Amino acid sequence: MTYSVDEIAKVMQTPLKLNAKAGDKIFVITDTKMDPVLWQGFSKAAKELGMEAAVGVMEPRATHSSNPVSAIHRAALDPELDLIVYLTSTAMAHATITEELIDNGKRHLLMEELTPAMLSPDGPAGADYAALNEVGLRIAKIFTEGETCHVTCPNGTNLTASIKGRPGRSIAGMPVQLKPGGGGGCAFPDGEAHVCPVEGTGNGTIVFDLTAHSVGAIKQHLKLTVENGWVTKIEGGREAAIWRDILDKHGDRNSYNCPAEISIGLNPKVTPTGWMRTDKKMYATSHIGMGDTMALGGTCHAKLRLEGVIRYPEISVDGKTLTRGGKILV
Repeated sequence: MTYSVDEIAKVMQTPLKLNAKAGDKIFVITDTKMDPVLWQGFSKAAKELGMEAAVGVMEPRATHSSNPVSAIHRAALDPELDLIVYLTSTAMAHATITEELIDNGKRHLLMEELTPAMLSPDGPAGADYAALNEVGLRIAKIFTEGETCHVTCPNGTNLTASIKGRPGRSIAGMPVQLKPGGGGGCAFPDGEAHVCPVEGTGNGTIVFDLTAHSVGAIKQHLKLTVENGWVTKIEGGREAAIWRDILDKHGDRNSYNCPAEISIGLNPKVTPTGWMRTDKKMYATSHIGMGDTMALGGTCHAKLRLEGVIRYPEISVDGKTLTRGGKILV
């Protein structure tokens, strides 16, 4: 289905109303792999709402968590800008540019891997974000007050990690402060509650069975063995081979840090597409990350950030069950 600029602009008003106001100056970072109707529609929506948007277009980055080209990187740090938008084919949430934006008090909006189809009013973009946030805040409170998180699944997942002293967050389309005194960030389409576990405490097995970064829809389970906070083995078929190759080419020791995040999806309007942008927000799923944690308030700075999604996780905190069998229980 083909979407017009006007149709995209209408939907793009939702994240703009949640994250900006009339008079704000916005910078959109995009690349040539993205459908131009997306940044054109975003720019039109910004103009209609009395905002000023500028767009920087580059070639796609080689990996997730890579910074944009230097000219765009410098432009994004302009002190006059109010909101930076990532409309890119690779995820930059855990690139160092995001740390810089947060440290400089800048807001950022993540729309990496977005496609026009994801903006259908009947899809995840049309969710009730206030309602998502209500559930997300309840989960975030449990994460914040908890000490140990346990993730299991009939697919073989059995992971434990300490979350003591780490804040839980609800990310539901509205800006959330990621560091004390720092800038805020969110995503769109959105809907998750997450926590960044304490580095070095993760132990067990993670089996991704839905979607994963750089892989898309998973056909053969992607299995990670985690020992004292490090991924020591990556097993499976094509999916595992892709991750091993990326880590061999672009990674470092810290890229094997795990779990870098444990998250619960909140959005009931997501149906699996093979794209992480929306699949990891799917209601009652869990995405777990490996690699960088700086943008989430952790202490691990890594070259890479890779995530995968578990379709039917059972997640508990200090014995209290939060999700089971495709349902959120809080």
